[in-house]
Amino acid sequence: MTPDTRSCSVKRGQSTVELALLVALIAIVAMISLLLLGPRLNEAYQAVVAALSGGTTEPTTSPVVTITQDFLARMRDYYNTHGRWPRSWGSYRFTDIGLDPADWSGPIEGIYWNPRGNAIGLANRRGDNLQVYVRAKNGNLLKLYDGWDIWCLATDGTCYYHTIAPGNEVDISTLMVLEVEP
Repeated sequence: MTPDTRSCSVKRGQSTVELALLVALIAIVAMISLLLLGPRLNEAYQAVVAALSGGTTEPTTSPVVTITQDFLARMRDYYNTHGRWPRSWGSYRFTDIGLDPADWSGPIEGIYWNPRGNAIGLANRRGDNLQVYVRAKNGNLLKLYDGWDIWCLATDGTCYYHTIAPGNEVDISTLMVLEVEP
């Protein structure tokens, strides 16, 4: 090898090492940038998705939870005004709290609503094509059998699976209604 060839090989090797160091430095800067900017990039991405879908990225309350809370508030208001809970029979169970019974004769959000004094029952009906599931406070998934209810109390807002009793508490926000083939 001539001195010129050796010099050219050294320069080529030096250039390769410099290039590798430059690529490594760029990769390190990119990773640090992603770590620092990642949460902001995710927020921006979610905002773009929401804008394109016409929705929002904020968590929303399910319609079942909203309806349940409305019923319970109406029952508490009735109690505070009259000193007793609304009646629990016939059309009075709806009219006492300012609702038209005809509006509630069928399923709303897949649920049949049954106000009873200081509680509201949420159920499906025998023979319908709806199956209702809810999670217990311990995380277990529970199926609401036809004709059973989830009971939510106006006194404290606690909801129970089938029977109002300790250990039967459920998280109403996890309620799912599935339509099945008849």
